[in-house]
Amino acid sequence: MGILWAVLSAIGFALFQVVNRRAGLGIDVLRATFMLILISSLALTGIAWAAEGSAPLQQLSAPAFLAFALSGVFHYVLGWTMLGLSQRAVGAARAGALVGISPLFATAIAWIVLGEHISSTALLGIAFIVLGVYLVSTESR
Repeated sequence: MGILWAVLSAIGFALFQVVNRRAGLGIDVLRATFMLILISSLALTGIAWAAEGSAPLQQLSAPAFLAFALSGVFHYVLGWTMLGLSQRAVGAARAGALVGISPLFATAIAWIVLGEHISSTALLGIAFIVLGVYLVSTESR
């Protein structure tokens, strides 16, 4: 089931890349990121409230809330703004391929900050992803 969710996530991200690139043609990147954060926050809050009610939110500890908020700042404000800028500079297809290198950064940061390790098979998979990103990004030269 996890593989199905990952595939659906990838399809959703690909669709988002195309729609976001098209929308980004007529709007400032920072404004587009703000709208993305606003719309997704409202939608996710509504879905979470409908599915779980307010009890889990009321039980959330302050450190957990702060960590969640900081992850939102890094992911949305920095990540999506940079994605919008890269889409504008190199197009949605190339920007989407370059985002594929994120497993390398996630692995390195998780190893340094959290002390997490991955198997050599997973590391080999990440190496293939990075090689694929390299080949896609250097294709036009």
